Amino acid sequence: MIVEGEFTFQGPREMVWNLLQDPEVLAKALPGAKTLTQTAEDRFEGAMQVGVGPVTAGAFSVTVVLKDQVAPERFSMQVDGKGGIGFTRGTASVELRAAEGGGTLMKYRADLQIGGKIAGVGQRVLDSASRAMTKQGLEAVNRELQSRLTGAAPAPARSRTRYWAAAALALVALTIALCGGPWQ
Repeated sequence: MIVEGEFTFQGPREMVWNLLQDPEVLAKALPGAKTLTQTAEDRFEGAMQVGVGPVTAGAFSVTVVLKDQVAPERFSMQVDGKGGIGFTRGTASVELRAAEGGGTLMKYRADLQIGGKIAGVGQRVLDSASRAMTKQGLEAVNRELQSRLTGAAPAPARSRTRYWAAAALALVALTIALCGGPWQ
């Protein structure tokens, strides 16, 4: 299953990049993420609550390996996840570009395999749910960006390691959302 799209954030690329360094922001924007632990410099393991349509389950374990990291422009990843309702595995990439009017264009593409009960809900349901959930998550991140642009206290600086942990969490959540996740 190929899922791709784009979203324009209403703020500069550097701020979007820095916002993605804040795991608390991502946790608010992408509910269902329970844990994310760095197990190596470029490897993370986590757990999420996952469900799509009538199919629900408990924890969905996920392993993410980050690749091709070029701050603040792009990165890609290998994602493997499994749980009581099935599995997903594949690759995903994200690119941030400056957009007109001071915005930031985010382009994403995921090439995923989905199996188990979660695949049984049908392609139409998965496609519709993934689009809606991805949009909701990205809009939540953009709202936080707008809050910061209009005078909220600046976020504390994060280390590079925390950035990649946060970015991995965001993309794990995005990848799971792309194949059906808990956001409704």
